[in-house]
Amino acid sequence: MTEFLESANHYADLGEHRQQFSAFLTYAALGPTEEYAADEFRSAIGELPQEGLEESAQALFQALEGAGDQREDYWKNRVQPFWKQIWPKSRDLATPRIAESLTRLVIAARGEFPAALAAVRDWLQPIEHPDYVVHLLAESGLCKRFPAEALLLLNSVIGDQQWAPRELGQCLDDIVQADPQLGQDARYQRLREYFRRRGV
Repeated sequence: MTEFLESANHYADLGEHRQQFSAFLTYAALGPTEEYAADEFRSAIGELPQEGLEESAQALFQALEGAGDQREDYWKNRVQPFWKQIWPKSRDLATPRIAESLTRLVIAARGEFPAALAAVRDWLQPIEHPDYVVHLLAESGLCKRFPAEALLLLNSVIGDQQWAPRELGQCLDDIVQADPQLGQDARYQRLREYFRRRGV
């Protein structure tokens, strides 16, 4: 186990296996771990370069998406402890690719959407192609269930990209139908204006 965790120090030497290593490390850390093991995993994941962290964030949302009907429990019992105890704390490491994976993670958390958003929100930033995550959000029904949190998420990942995601209008409609007061929110008005200008 120690040798496996030590491999994080030699990430570049792993060649084409680098991505699998980051994912495997993440899945291992999501398993039930003893307290001493959590420290070791924190050290190992802390050694990963940015590319490795991007792969780890992707493995994180894939694990949660893969939990099917158990997603809420999996968030509470596995992903949230991983995020608190093991994921690095330095936000200097944040990238648009990590933000995209974490956006998918938050949406995949379903009923735990507000808790997941609160946990990762400082790592969110505008993502290059938000079309797919906005599609996932629109399909999920979360804009109607948690309109304020959905607005916060959209405001975090949509900056001034060249084209507005096609389903952004639907998300904004769902948000304001669920909570009409949000129509007065500056973030809602910014996104509505952006969609009017950049929507296709």
